[in-house]
Amino acid sequence: MNHQILAIFIPIIGILVGGSIAIIAILSDHRQKIEMVKNGIDIPLKKQQASPFKGIRFGALLIGIAIGLVVGGILENTGAFYNQEVGYFASIFFFGGLGLIIASLYINKKLEALKK
Repeated sequence: MNHQILAIFIPIIGILVGGSIAIIAILSDHRQKIEMVKNGIDIPLKKQQASPFKGIRFGALLIGIAIGLVVGGILENTGAFYNQEVGYFASIFFFGGLGLIIASLYINKKLEALKK
């Protein structure tokens, strides 16, 4: 089979499979709710609980990514890695994860202070 035709079919098949999974999930949830109504069970309402600390997590992640980009640029210019791009990816993931860990520790500390 020609590689160009295969390259076209891969995303098309991925979109069709993903869409099918989404439609099946929606129909399954709908059928479950219909059965609950038939049996006289109240359907629980899904509450959108907004986390007051979501902004801290997102901000810490963005700061970590920014620090990772800076450190990745430094590592690229010093030639610390055989492949130059490795420094960027490693630094972004490391500092982004470190930012999320620090944010989680901060949030847990704040939650413990609120409980007291």
